Amino acid sequence: MLVQDFKNILLFLIFLIPFTLLIFDPAVLFPYITTKALIFRVLVTLSLPFLFYILLLDKKPFQKIKNYLLLACFFYFLVYSLSGFLGLNPYRSFWGNAERMEGIWSLFFYFLYFFILYLLFSYDPKLKKTIFWSFALVSFLISILEIYQYFTLGALRPSATLGNPTYIGFFNLLMFFLLLYFYFETKDKLEKPIFIFLALLNLFSLFTSETRGSILGLLAGLFIFGFYYAIFSQKELKNRIKIISLFLVAIIAFVLILLSPISAFLPGINRLSETLRNPVSVFPRLFAWKIFFDGFKSSPLIGYGPETEPIVFFKFFDPKIYEYEAAIFDRPHNKFVQILVNSGILGMISWLSIFIAFFYYLFQNKEMNSLQKASLSGFIFAYLVQNFSLFDMQASYLVFFFGLSLVIPKLEFKFDEEKFIRPYLILVGGLSLIFLTFHFSHYYILSSLIKTSKMTDYNKAAEEFERLSEIAGPFLTEEAIHLVHPYFFKVIESGDKSALEAIFRLYEVIKKAYKKEPLDQRLITKSSSLDLYLANLFLVNNLPKYNDYLTSFQETIEKSIEFYPKNYELIIFYAQNLVFLEKNYPKKFNFKDKVINLVVSREKYFENFPPYFLNEAKIISFYDKDLAKEKLKLAIKKGLNLKKEQYVSTILDVLSEIKDKEILIQVVKIVEKEKFSTQTQEKIEKIKLEFLSTSTLHN
Repeated sequence: MLVQDFKNILLFLIFLIPFTLLIFDPAVLFPYITTKALIFRVLVTLSLPFLFYILLLDKKPFQKIKNYLLLACFFYFLVYSLSGFLGLNPYRSFWGNAERMEGIWSLFFYFLYFFILYLLFSYDPKLKKTIFWSFALVSFLISILEIYQYFTLGALRPSATLGNPTYIGFFNLLMFFLLLYFYFETKDKLEKPIFIFLALLNLFSLFTSETRGSILGLLAGLFIFGFYYAIFSQKELKNRIKIISLFLVAIIAFVLILLSPISAFLPGINRLSETLRNPVSVFPRLFAWKIFFDGFKSSPLIGYGPETEPIVFFKFFDPKIYEYEAAIFDRPHNKFVQILVNSGILGMISWLSIFIAFFYYLFQNKEMNSLQKASLSGFIFAYLVQNFSLFDMQASYLVFFFGLSLVIPKLEFKFDEEKFIRPYLILVGGLSLIFLTFHFSHYYILSSLIKTSKMTDYNKAAEEFERLSEIAGPFLTEEAIHLVHPYFFKVIESGDKSALEAIFRLYEVIKKAYKKEPLDQRLITKSSSLDLYLANLFLVNNLPKYNDYLTSFQETIEKSIEFYPKNYELIIFYAQNLVFLEKNYPKKFNFKDKVINLVVSREKYFENFPPYFLNEAKIISFYDKDLAKEKLKLAIKKGLNLKKEQYVSTILDVLSEIKDKEILIQVVKIVEKEKFSTQTQEKIEKIKLEFLSTSTLHN
């Protein structure tokens, strides 16, 4: 009797999990992400004692876990964890961050979630539909809100409760195929129209999210559905032809609409159609994949560990990405590339083993009809295609692991209620209490940070930020970047002289975060910017301590450039600020040799990136006009895009320093017919009048 009661409690807790996707919590730093993840972890943690009670009370518990799919998931988790512990930043790999809420710790709870589903469904397969109804209801609410926002709020690509329209598309995509699965399973005449309605609603929501990857995933899933049904169905040929024809007509109709002028007016299809006509928008992502893949090639076996993608991105950076978009990727936006970077070839093998095991049980299953199997095949391929341009998040993980669990076969449980399992339950209960302590402490930290950022007493706020930094743990980086750094300048702008102590307290929090994660590009930038600001502040007031901050600034940047030799922005930022200091304090500084050596020695990394030579020319023009002229000519020779206004403006700045008519004539002839802003046009006219005659220009 106790087993049945515990099973019902376990079922109730797992039934609640999909509803975490509805949570929006403005009391934390990332209101669409953080609390969802923490509540999910709390529910899984609360389930553990009931899970292990049922499992351990069985007469042969270890036989219950001899399942290829379960073992494949565990294998992936093991490799994922190993890569993290051996990677670039084991601490970050384990805990993840508040913005994504991933890492080893997160995957551990997703694995436990799947294990709970495995136990429930192998014990009682009827519970699959019970859990599915919670997903169905959540998908109804999210889809309704998404569609409502699209038509009534005038929002551009609304995101309902998930915070990102691509997450909506991914969620709707997976739910569509699960709805097909249960539609083809049920014989209930009331359920069938409900499932059809929900499937259409999810489709509509998918299109209003305008997620191109989800639309392509839908097409791939439908194609696989038809292919599977055509090959493996035992139905009469006539019935198979009908089903296949229906899906083929749908796909052909979609393609025809996509290629027609009407596509510009249809949600979702408009973005996909525009991309086909003008694929430039996807070039930054392709460059990002190349950058990450270059990183993978340097550590192919086990990768760099989870959550190290930003480090890999800047370590192997290709500045040509900036020719299309000034984009910084903390993820490759490609699950396949992400796994190669995180966990290497071993990670990819372990991940793919999950799908091999899934199809093994799918083909073995005698209880599903061919349409159900076709639906799950479409589900998997839709998931894979969508992940070719995205990554997993809570909304996709929950649906994905539930979808995997649908192929779990029924097992026979025989319980021995006299079995002595108390020590094991005490152990599990103790671990659960420790886990809960982590979850609630994490929420306390993240909510307290938001409260502190709203305080108007600067000294008290700085003191509280400092206190929280002692217990922030994995969230210290977010505290420093998103809250303390802007609060620092808020205090500065206030002009409150009584808050002088607050400034230095906040500075110390930033430095503490940087020392903990010196490879974090964001912390490098924030920390060095405060060093530079305080050095300048002390210089203005002629205080000798400026040298401490200046030394810290130089050490931080130089150490970072050594690790990130291809980080274009960091090199230019450092050189420009050294020039700035020397311009403003010529009697104190002489950085000529350092600056010229810095930018010239890094040229080898940017041979195919003309803007580097342009910025190099601007920096060097302060010291050596002939060398600056040489670098400017080199930038133009290498194919600098003179249709980009920002480049033209920089060229004009350099020319005003080096006074070179030859280059000016060359540039003006090219850009005269371009439509630039009034400011740039005036700058062109000013230089023309200053250096050239009208006749010379038109020769």
